Amino acid sequence: MKYFTRYLSVYPTALLYMLQDTEYRLDRYAKWFLRTNDFTKVMKRRSLEVTPKIKLLRMVLWGLWALIILAVAVLVIIGYTSQSFMLGLIAILLVVLLPYILAFGIIVPLLVGAFVIQKPRERAMIERARAIFKDSKATRIAIAGSFGKTTMKEILRTVLAEGKIVAATPGNMNTAIGISRFASRLIGDEEVLIIELGEEHVGDVKLLSELSRPTMGVITGINEAHLISFKTLDKTVSTVFELVDYVGKKAIVYKNGESQLVRDNVTSEDAYVFTQKGVNGWKVTKSHTSLDGTHFTATKGSTTINAHTHLLGLHTIGMTVTAIAIAHDLGLSAKQIEAGLQNVEPFEHRMQPRKLHGAWIIDDTYNGNSQGVQAGLELLASLSAKRRIYVTPGLVEQGSSTQDVHELIGQQAAESADIVVLMQNSVTDYIVQGLSDSDFKGEIMIIDNPLEFYTNLDQFVAAGDVVLMQNDWTDNYK
Repeated sequence: MKYFTRYLSVYPTALLYMLQDTEYRLDRYAKWFLRTNDFTKVMKRRSLEVTPKIKLLRMVLWGLWALIILAVAVLVIIGYTSQSFMLGLIAILLVVLLPYILAFGIIVPLLVGAFVIQKPRERAMIERARAIFKDSKATRIAIAGSFGKTTMKEILRTVLAEGKIVAATPGNMNTAIGISRFASRLIGDEEVLIIELGEEHVGDVKLLSELSRPTMGVITGINEAHLISFKTLDKTVSTVFELVDYVGKKAIVYKNGESQLVRDNVTSEDAYVFTQKGVNGWKVTKSHTSLDGTHFTATKGSTTINAHTHLLGLHTIGMTVTAIAIAHDLGLSAKQIEAGLQNVEPFEHRMQPRKLHGAWIIDDTYNGNSQGVQAGLELLASLSAKRRIYVTPGLVEQGSSTQDVHELIGQQAAESADIVVLMQNSVTDYIVQGLSDSDFKGEIMIIDNPLEFYTNLDQFVAAGDVVLMQNDWTDNYK
């Protein structure tokens, strides 16, 4: 019976929703369509945003539907009057194929628009950006890695803005087009540009480096993220380290020494490897973290920085002391650096705390990496609470490491939480297995409707609870 959901009125909306949910990436859309059976259970995590593009595609979709129905009606009438069995069969075939014609027919205007309008515009925009970066006199800091890029970027932007004119790529704008749009908005008087480099395929960081021409870099860490596209961790490592290849031996690239895959590819003499203990002569002492934020003292020679950010977790210290080192080298005073650090707030959906009916909710739903999961669970375990509650669907794009990664998440959650809430999907059983392996004595809840759970979270928590919500799957991954 699930097959016939393709003929319900919800079906066209489901197609449009998934195009939007996959950001119009047709490969992901096609994979989602081919594995989906019940189209009444597609929009679980959000609803369709009716943009001008969606309005246009909806008109095309319903127009295509009307055209096919009209063709079927004509074939039936002509077939009946002429007693043509073949025309009747064609009409039946059109009815059977109707869902597939709609699903893949809607791709046609997207492809036409991409090749006729979008691609030429994008090429022109990239070339303009290339010229802008070439002419820029600003210090250009590129940030690459599997995780932590946005956090590093925002710490740097906030601190450096105390003494420099700074511009940074907004949000997750880390592709060639996103970076080019960022370049088009520059005024020209910027002293520092901070550019986040995305990576999904071998050569991505090299191409983005050639576009943005960084004079300094930061590698925030490497893990299994995008392993489906990279296939091997060696390819992931080599792609991220393309930043080092571009910047060269003479310029500085800070590297996260708390990431095993980064540490394995640097030398012990590299002064620019950062950890919670410091970097490049900066020594960290007196570090602690709570729901109020993270405090530590950083000292180099006669300079002391009393650091306080509102970020949660000791894992943020390495990136923060790197920002201190960069700011100091660019001429900011200790007073300016301390003031900038005071302004560093948790970023949206990244270890972002808020109060709800006397409970603390830590929103880390943009976290999609195993190191972030570990850091969050370590923080959860360190906090005093009536109930420590961990909520997650698991991680996506872990490739051949999927089972191992999620069993480890279960083992880590068993040590940190009293209640584990899992969103039902393909990795749920692996997390449950990890919990079982660790002899978890708490409560396990498995949720079939994530949107309903998150919407009614206020009815689930009680005063004194601490709830850590990590990662969120878009519906195409379920």
